[in-house]
Order: sequence, then C-alpha cells, then structure tokens
Amino acid sequence: LGDSFLGYDTGPGNVLMDMWTEQHQGRSFDKEGAWAKRGEVDASLLNDLLHEPYFLKTAPKSTGRELFNRAWLEARLQNHTNLTPQDVQATLLELTVLSIADEVTKSAADLLLVCGGGVKNSFLMQRLSKRLSGIEVVPTDEHGVSSDYMEAMAFAWLAYKRVHHEEVELKAITGASENGILGGIYE
Repeated sequence: LGDSFLGYDTGPGNVLMDMWTEQHQGRSFDKEGAWAKRGEVDASLLNDLLHEPYFLKTAPKSTGRELFNRAWLEARLQNHTNLTPQDVQATLLELTVLSIADEVTKSAADLLLVCGGGVKNSFLMQRLSKRLSGIEVVPTDEHGVSSDYMEAMAFAWLAYKRVHHEEVELKAITGASENGILGGIYE
C-alpha cells in the first residue's frame, strides 16, 4: 500500500461473545474460549448471522455496539430456540473468525497481527490460524507492541494528531466523506 493505509471494522470482534458470556455465565469474557470450545457451531444460525448487510459493505467501514448488540443477536436467535447457550457461543466465535478471515483473505497479507481481548482467547486464535492457512496469525506482542495497550496507543496517537492540528485520514478508515481533526482541547 505504500504510504497509504486502510483501517476498518471487519465485524463484531469479541462484543457479541462477551455479551453472551456475561448473560449466561456471569463473567465478562469466555476465558481462553473454553466455553465456546465445548459447544457446536450451528450452521443455520451462522448463516443467519452472516446475512448481516454490514458484511457485504466494502472497506472502509466502521461499526460497533450500535449494530452488534443484544437486540441484534436476539432478533436472529428467534428462529433458533433449540440451541444451548454454549452452542450459540461457539457459533458467535465462528462468526468472529469468519468476519475477520474473509476480510484478511481479500488482501495480499501474509501476516495478521492480533491485539486486544482476542489474543487471550486461545480457541479464537487457533480457529483464525486454521481458517487463514498460509497466513501467520500472531499477537502484536511478538512484534514489540503490547496487545493490551494497542487501543490506548491508538488514542494517544489521535491525541497527538489533535494537539498538532493534523487531520486523521477518516476517509480511509471509516469511509467518512472528509478527513478531519478530531477531538477538542479544553482549558
């Protein structure tokens, strides 16, 4: 890509898995993906989840909890009342794997650097590695950047850009119509 870059959300990431774990296990996340690993992926539910129009959008694009939330999931679960909670969790993990892998395979990447909570989900990392055969899948830690602090580092970069009155390339990241200087400084 030379001097240009592209950044965007591939899908729900851990949001749906964490929400489902909280609802059914009383924990904030599925440690190591152990609960999902005990479940079975339901192909019918996975197909319904993958029919979300967001997945058909081309990059750049941006999403979050405003789309992938409890109401979104409950609407799709209405036709799948026979599933155990752990089968739903396994299916949500597979949705995350597919939404990431499908976007990565559109590029010429031979390396996927993973950060955030997904790094700590060994089952998710295994599934990503298997799905992305031929592409190295590793935590950013292995390249000198803490996977725990990546988001904080991104916000520090955004703050730097703001303080120095430098635009952020929003068109390349979110698909916004204009690049811009983000945030505000208050004294």
